[in-house]
Amino acid sequence: MRGSGTIRIATPLAGGSDGAWRVSAEVDGGTVWFESPDLPLAPSPEAFASAFLVPSLARRRRLISEAPLDPAWLENSPRLVEIFHRWWRYPRLVPGVAPEPPRPSDASPVALAPAPSPAGPDPAPAGPHRERALFFSGGVDSFHALLDHAEPIDRLVFVEGLDIRLGDAGRVESTLAGIRDVATEMGVGLAVVRTNLREHPLIRDTSWENANGGALAAVAHVLADSVEEMLIASSIAVQWVKAWGSHWETDPLFSSSRLRLREVGQELRRIDKVRRIAGHPLPQRHLRVCWENRVPTGNCSRCGKCVITRLMLADSGMLDRYALFDGTATLARDIDALPHDSHRLSLTDLVTHGNLDPELRRAAEALLRRIDHVESFPVKTRRALLRTLRGWISAVRRD
Repeated sequence: MRGSGTIRIATPLAGGSDGAWRVSAEVDGGTVWFESPDLPLAPSPEAFASAFLVPSLARRRRLISEAPLDPAWLENSPRLVEIFHRWWRYPRLVPGVAPEPPRPSDASPVALAPAPSPAGPDPAPAGPHRERALFFSGGVDSFHALLDHAEPIDRLVFVEGLDIRLGDAGRVESTLAGIRDVATEMGVGLAVVRTNLREHPLIRDTSWENANGGALAAVAHVLADSVEEMLIASSIAVQWVKAWGSHWETDPLFSSSRLRLREVGQELRRIDKVRRIAGHPLPQRHLRVCWENRVPTGNCSRCGKCVITRLMLADSGMLDRYALFDGTATLARDIDALPHDSHRLSLTDLVTHGNLDPELRRAAEALLRRIDHVESFPVKTRRALLRTLRGWISAVRRD
């Protein structure tokens, strides 16, 4: 059901097909699903409420769940809404639960036949142990969380459909091959979850930088029958004043009475994490940071994230051990080729506290000057005025 002032989440349904567990729900007229061949999935209303909280606020529409929401999740939600208002000026629309329709006083309960078993895997045997799991993409943050975390981790969780889109079979298989190797060598389990979440119009039309934290929380909640604590490798250090979807301040607030979400590594800057993992053979074989997907598999070595990671590895004296990237010889040239970049804080750390050779330091300082120019008040004001002017011209042409 679609309404101008609300976004409604129907009661989630559980099923299965083709050897996988599956959970789905209709959200604002579109079906969202999660599936996994490795672990049973719970039809958790909190999963869908977590995923669509930011998109609903971005559209100034209140999120309503037709199924009851966990009391702890509901208790946390006003704090989330307040933080998102502070960060992005979203309205203070706290999510709620649709009232149950009144039952006629003379109506008696109707006995329902048992639901047929889904045509998926056999139900997993019940047991008291639920696991501590870690979202794992193969990047710097997740490798640091795996290799430098003091508590034991039972399972890695890889999600297809978020950073790597559904249907990108080559990149998925290439990434999964490395993650399977990591899980085997570390002696931990692996669960793969697929979802069409990013294809839903409400998610697709919302800034992924804002919405990604709720999406990760959604995957964690559908795993809550097997996972008691889900670790999220922090991409934002506590020293940074930066609003981001997956953030140490907000991720724990997506927890429920059954599932604890916890950030790890937020006390360290990215450069510190790279220095801690750079000499380990697993990231040397399997580190993946590229998100622009310029090449069919692996790291492109040319985008901003690849170049800054190469610079950090060079700072650690380890870049030429990483065959996954182009080496030190072309690094200064590739820094010079970047018109500007969004990784200003990491670059500043390298220039201020790094061990770069003179040529790399020159290139890094020049890139910082380009970033400062792009982010300067006159340039940002000019871009804003041009966007406003283009909007006016488009509106006049439509009229």
